[in-house]
Amino acid sequence: MPDEDQLFLRPADPPSPKRQTDAELIMARLARLPTRRELARYAFVVLFVGAVLGIEAFWRYVPACGS
Repeated sequence: MPDEDQLFLRPADPPSPKRQTDAELIMARLARLPTRRELARYAFVVLFVGAVLGIEAFWRYVPACGS
């Protein structure tokens, strides 16, 4: 069984043989950012899950307080 610390102490990726220009490096990093559509989907999922959990908590705990 590997040591748990090894998961966090992995060696860095070896440098690529091709040297990237600054513009290519920036474009590669920007390509990894989430798009507007992905961010909107995440926001709606969080909103939906929060609403479901809020309704569940309301129906489970609020009527019990009145009786």
